[in-house]
Amino acid sequence: MLAALEKWKIEGLDVKSAFLYGTLDEELYMEQPQGFKVPGNEHKVLHLKKAIYGLKQAARAWWHELDRSLKALGFSRLYADAGIFVAKHADRTMVIILVYVDDIILTGPNTTLVASKKKLFMDKWECCNLGECREFLRMRMEYRGGKTYLDQVPYLEKILKRFGMLQGMYHV
Repeated sequence: MLAALEKWKIEGLDVKSAFLYGTLDEELYMEQPQGFKVPGNEHKVLHLKKAIYGLKQAARAWWHELDRSLKALGFSRLYADAGIFVAKHADRTMVIILVYVDDIILTGPNTTLVASKKKLFMDKWECCNLGECREFLRMRMEYRGGKTYLDQVPYLEKILKRFGMLQGMYHV
């Protein structure tokens, strides 16, 4: 990971209820859910304008909203990896955002610039600020002596335990 090699600070965010932000491109209708039926209008259906969880289009709608908002914040998506966005600045610095569904990490050589982009992102989306990233996609991150250490030991132990292979093994 570039951030670990370059000793950049890595910040984490979790977007709350991400799939509910997506605007639908097509007309979709649904029956009124139990407990939310309007008395006297139980036979009517609801016209959806925004995505809801369980909707097949929800992830795609969220992704389009996210892509548009990151472009508005000055980020460009990489063609080689659609989950990586980069904002380049005149002073030749950059901020990198890595997205996996609703989990976000931000990094770059200029911590002030990273904090600024993080704030702008959080102004747009309701997020849980995770601060300095400790885990991302089951990869653990530890910071010691100015270095970043990456491993997947807890995940590996979980898999080994699940398949009954942990007994008698040396623990790291």
